[in-house]
Amino acid sequence: MVLRNPFKKVSPEEMKTKLAISEQRLTAREKELIKKQQKSRDQAKEALSKGNDREFRVASRRHSLVEGQVNTISSMVEMAQSMSDVIEMQTGLKEVVEIGEDLGQWQKQLGFDTSKLEGAVTNIRTSMEKVNTATSMMTSSMDAAMGGTNELNDMQDSLRAELLAELSSEQPASDELSKKIESEMADSE
Repeated sequence: MVLRNPFKKVSPEEMKTKLAISEQRLTAREKELIKKQQKSRDQAKEALSKGNDREFRVASRRHSLVEGQVNTISSMVEMAQSMSDVIEMQTGLKEVVEIGEDLGQWQKQLGFDTSKLEGAVTNIRTSMEKVNTATSMMTSSMDAAMGGTNELNDMQDSLRAELLAELSSEQPASDELSKKIESEMADSE
């Protein structure tokens, strides 16, 4: 007995069309369920306002079930959209790969040693990652030494208020600037 794949290979364009149709069907179902969810929410609210616990439990349970379905369908819509994006990228990447292969052949014809070039690029990337890691560690250390971001924000707010007070005591350059300063000072107090 030979098992066959139920999914025959389809072209990217056919797949995009199938995904678009599926996405539309899912979106339509999602809209229906959202209406049901709102209706059950309204029923639960009404039952609660009347003090009817039994009707509230039934309506709230229905609301929860429908909400689960809405969340599932929303995830499926997102998945279909992501798959469409991947198909578009794949189509574009095929052309890029072909061009890359051509460039590689031309480099060999010109006598470039691509392995040395790739090694240099890898070394540069590694160095950049080390610099970024060191910078992150230094920033974290400085934040810890400064007492955390809350204290830093408080210091920044205090400095802002101090500077705005100085600016307001000086001759304002324009009415617009003075209005902004007054607004900032009122917000910070």
